[in-house]
Amino acid sequence: MAGITTGAGILAGAAISAGASIIGANKSAAAARDASDAQKEAAAQANVIAANAAENQIAVLRDGLNRGILTQQQYLDRQNEIIGGISEEQKTLLNDRLKFAKDIYTQQRSDYQPYRESGEQATNQLSTLLGMGGNTNNPMYGRFKTAEFTPTDFESGKDPGYAFRIREGLKAIDRQAASRGGLISGNALKGAASYSSDLASQEYNAAFNRFQTMRGNTLSPYASLSGQGLNAASLTSQAGAQYGGAGQQAYGDYGTSLNNRQASSLGATGAASQGISNMYGNYGNAAASAYGNYATNATNALTGGANATASGIVGSANAFNQGLSSVSNLANTYYLNKLLQSRNDQSAPFTGVP
Repeated sequence: MAGITTGAGILAGAAISAGASIIGANKSAAAARDASDAQKEAAAQANVIAANAAENQIAVLRDGLNRGILTQQQYLDRQNEIIGGISEEQKTLLNDRLKFAKDIYTQQRSDYQPYRESGEQATNQLSTLLGMGGNTNNPMYGRFKTAEFTPTDFESGKDPGYAFRIREGLKAIDRQAASRGGLISGNALKGAASYSSDLASQEYNAAFNRFQTMRGNTLSPYASLSGQGLNAASLTSQAGAQYGGAGQQAYGDYGTSLNNRQASSLGATGAASQGISNMYGNYGNAAASAYGNYATNATNALTGGANATASGIVGSANAFNQGLSSVSNLANTYYLNKLLQSRNDQSAPFTGVP
């Protein structure tokens, strides 16, 4: 009876110890599962936080990009406004320069006008005296066509001085004859004839010289005025050329300024475009970095969750294995005790587990 009682006590103790081990294993497995669930929840929350952080970062980048584009557009608009203002100023300056050049030309033309007109009139009169042009009805037409003074011209009375002296000499002869009752002696007639002949001989050269002097004195003023008119016309032409040159220079300067403004506008547009392109590039790089960081954090979170799950499963299995091992150890201990007891007590052979 004592052996049976001792074996039952050992078996009961082993059963109690095995049950405690199993209960402990269940609790350890449950704790492992709870820890795994907590880690998975933390991993999920970390994933949400990383996603929100990435979205917020990209929203900030997008807002910065929009602000940068707006700033570049405002800069470009301001540049074009400034360039447009310069263009209007250049147009006003161009018109002022053209007006100034025209006013000078108009004034010069007005100043030279009397000389041109008198020169034109003198040229016309000079042409008439020289028998040129179509004004043939003028009584002075061709009067000084040549410088020749022939005896015929002399006899026809072209020299008024000679005609006057002839008349005066004949008048003296007539008075002498009248004082004698109309009688003129032969000597008087010879004297009158001699007087006329001598006067003609003496006065021809003088008349020729007087004619040349009169011709020169008559034509010279007209020729001088004609030259002044030609000079005035030449100066007017020069003034017109200067006016044209000033206008050409003004338009050339305006064209150069226009090219410079266009170059400035293209430069500003290019700078703005480059700036916007750089901002898009920076935005893309920053967004890619944000998404990359998010992907890394999400991967780490998922990996942590998977590790937590695996850790829970492994911990639970280990707990159960430890419990089963404890039971197995208790059973082995019980059987060993029974074997030892059967050796010591031959009257109660080992018959197996009751």
